[in-house]
Amino acid sequence: MGLDQLVRWSGQGRLTITPRTQRRIWSQVNHFIDWCVYEGELDVNPFRSVRFDPKVRPAPYAVPTDEEVMQLLRRNDPVLQPVLLTCLLTGMRAGEAVGLLRHDLVNKGNLGWFIHIRPNEVRLLKTDAAERLVPMHSRLAEVFDKLPSDGPLFPKLTVDLVTKRFTRLRRLVQLDRLVFHSTRKWFITQCERTGVPEHWTATLVGHKSARSENGITYGIYSAGISDQQKRSIVDQIRLPI
Repeated sequence: MGLDQLVRWSGQGRLTITPRTQRRIWSQVNHFIDWCVYEGELDVNPFRSVRFDPKVRPAPYAVPTDEEVMQLLRRNDPVLQPVLLTCLLTGMRAGEAVGLLRHDLVNKGNLGWFIHIRPNEVRLLKTDAAERLVPMHSRLAEVFDKLPSDGPLFPKLTVDLVTKRFTRLRRLVQLDRLVFHSTRKWFITQCERTGVPEHWTATLVGHKSARSENGITYGIYSAGISDQQKRSIVDQIRLPI
């Protein structure tokens, strides 16, 4: 179909995309055409005159309750369970978890094993702040022992597969309000409930702007929290089973 035909065809249905998705598309088209201008393929970006008026409302991910976490884990999905536990107990994003390699596990002697989340041949990271060392929770030791001894820890998993598998799982337990990213929210919530300062948690989960209570940006003024402090935080996290 041509553009005019597509516009007419789309008007025949009742399904629409959200303003958030519309804005994302609008932004990506602008970036692409700006690149065309930069490369000399176009003189100007004609799409700049297109206005985006719909108001985008924030839609934060739901935080699972302890009972909901128990429902998910009780299913013991053979494909999803290892990466589900990994993200619940480290606060990792799905892409960070499925991109882990065996040599990303680092032994720090008395402090135990740490997980080095960094760019590798399997995946890149969302931001520079996303590169970090996270202590391996004691519950994950037996999980990782069963994973490949070399190369990718989750060789058959992709973010797309994890997302679709989680969608299937949440429907089985009737928890449609959750997405896989909710595991990260659960980890952050557990840190908050044990009294961990917000800027410490931000360091663990790789948030770009970690600030203290008085607004100091720690990325500028601090070398960050120690491995011992990181270990003490993660050791306080308990699965609700």
